[in-house]
Parts: sequence; structure tokens; C-alpha cells
Amino acid sequence: MELIKIGVLGITSVILILVIKNHRPETGIQISLAFGAMVMIFLASRIRAVLDLIGVYVERANISGVYITTLLKIIGMAYITEFAAESCRDASQNAIAAKIELAGKILIIITAMPVITSVMNVILDLL
Repeated sequence: MELIKIGVLGITSVILILVIKNHRPETGIQISLAFGAMVMIFLASRIRAVLDLIGVYVERANISGVYITTLLKIIGMAYITEFAAESCRDASQNAIAAKIELAGKILIIITAMPVITSVMNVILDLL
């Protein structure tokens, strides 16, 4: 049901952008950004439920929360990077979108370094 709501809101946003485009072209990007923000807000409660469920299984499996937290941060960073870059592309700002993607990739690698280091240490201990 949520997907239907998001789909209808998206189609409505597109129609609104197309109708307004000839009179106020700068409004299109604002409508697009507002739509993206509404989707993020709408999904925030759903994401919270997923995170709570993951927390239950992490606790039951006795896994270090550091690894799961890092993984979830990386996933969040990837979504934010994609959202920001696509918003820039919607405004025909491809160069800025590329810089956002580059920054996102670098920050993801930096965030992943503790996990990568732990994996490398385990491999070295096995050798």
C-alpha cells in the first residue's frame, strides 16, 4: 500500500512539474526535492522497524554491534549519496553530482576501514 502512495505522489509531482515548467521552470527542482524529502520522511518509520529487527538478531547471535552499525552507516551513506547526486542531475548539474558521488565513495571507504582492518587481521591470524 505504501508503494502505491509513493507512486501516486511521484506521478502527481511529475504532472505538476510538467504543467508548471513553461511558466516557472525553476519550480521543477523544488517540487522534485520536496517529493524526495517526503518519501524519506515517509520511509523513516519503516527503516526504524527494520533497524530494530536487525538489533534483535544481532543480540541473539551475539555479534559485535560495531560491525552491524558500520554496515548500516555505509548503507545509509550510499542512499544519501545517491539521493543527493540524482537531485543534482535533475537540475542538470552533472559535475556536482559526480563530486558528490566521489565524496560518498571516499567516505564509505573511510567508514569501512575498521571492518576491513578486522577482516585482514583475522586472515593474517589464519595464515
